[in-house]
Amino acid sequence: MTRLYLRIFLSFWLVIVLTIAVVLALNFQLERAWQDDAEISERAVRMASNLENQARQALERHGEAGLRQFVERSNRRRSRLQVLVFDSAGDELTGRSSPRAVRQVVRQWQGEDDIPGARSRGQYLAQVASPEHGRYLLVLSPPQRPLVLRLFGPLGPWGLLALAMVFSGLICLWLARSITRPVREIRSAGQQLGHGQLDARVPGPSAHRGDELGDLARDFNRMADRLQQLVGTRQQLLRDVSHELRSPLARLQVSLALAEAATDVDSRQGHLERIALETDTLDKLIGEILGYVRLSENFEPDLEQIDLVDLIADIAESARLEGQPRQINVDMTAPDTMEWMADADLLHRAIENIVRNAIRHSPQRGRILLELSTPDSDCARLIVADQGPGVPESRLEDIFQPFVRLSGERSETGIGGGVGLAIARAAIERHHGTIRAANRAEGGLEVCIELPRRNTSQQNASARHPRSH
Repeated sequence: MTRLYLRIFLSFWLVIVLTIAVVLALNFQLERAWQDDAEISERAVRMASNLENQARQALERHGEAGLRQFVERSNRRRSRLQVLVFDSAGDELTGRSSPRAVRQVVRQWQGEDDIPGARSRGQYLAQVASPEHGRYLLVLSPPQRPLVLRLFGPLGPWGLLALAMVFSGLICLWLARSITRPVREIRSAGQQLGHGQLDARVPGPSAHRGDELGDLARDFNRMADRLQQLVGTRQQLLRDVSHELRSPLARLQVSLALAEAATDVDSRQGHLERIALETDTLDKLIGEILGYVRLSENFEPDLEQIDLVDLIADIAESARLEGQPRQINVDMTAPDTMEWMADADLLHRAIENIVRNAIRHSPQRGRILLELSTPDSDCARLIVADQGPGVPESRLEDIFQPFVRLSGERSETGIGGGVGLAIARAAIERHHGTIRAANRAEGGLEVCIELPRRNTSQQNASARHPRSH
């Protein structure tokens, strides 16, 4: 949880740093505002009497138009203090906007004959009147403080506390959203997966995060991919099994009907032999299917100390006998001995399936090579190479699927075997090894098996903690 902890830790300190920075900035601005207030107040007092006399003279000489010109000249000369003049209707002569505090003073002045008191810092009020032109209110108004000071400055410590709560609230909101959003998306994807939508995945932004929640999202997507693949494989297996079983059953039915219709003993006997052959084929196919299903489940091999050289030599001898009718040579290269921990029966069956597959697709007078070696002390490698037509590059992984269909280049009938190579892969994976196929440059297919060395303690650990694939 290091990365998520770091995110929370940094967010916590970000709140503290921002709060301290804002407090220092506010204190600095308040101190400057107080200095400005003192300076503006002094200037307002010095200017007030002079401005009042000048405004009265302008009104007496030129009326309201002269007073308006006076205000405009005064504002052009003074950048910090603003001169405003209001008539008895409350309208500012030059059309300038006025602060709220000034508008309050003007409304109070309209309802009273006396000049009201100043409502804000540095503000000065004077009334200019004449019998001919009426009365006017002269306001000397300082500039407004910055918005932040107007909002939080007057509140003192409570304003700073409110500002700290605002910052912490925004950062905590961001932190909560960044944590809960991927959790909600993973939960939603899990619910969709639970309702049978096997294509449900966690969206990209959450799956691309660099923290533990991103790891969780990626693991969930990998799990969903694997689950979708397994379900699809099982469904395909059911379809393939149904197809494979239908053919021998159909031939059995035909043979049985012909046997019942046969009139002579020899014809009937031939049909009965055909029924026996199809029954034997059906029995082997069902046995292979059951063996593959067993290996696909949570199954651990029964490890024992064996000599891999003896096991491969026995398979090679059986292959030579099987290949004699087509004059197929089976050669083997291996060290004198190689002690290994493995399930002898399971490994024998897996390698035998690979070798028999090589014989099935080898040409007349072809050659099959079995090469056993140890690239390092903890790995055994077996290569089974034939001189057959090979497999299209895009289908090299497919040949390890049960009942896979390949093109006619790989077999005369264009049909792959049953589940022989699928059983071989499952058996090798149960030994925690790897199996892969590749086309040889000189022609033919090469199947490479690598088995890691395992000792008795690993066997006991596997029994306690079985692995699933």
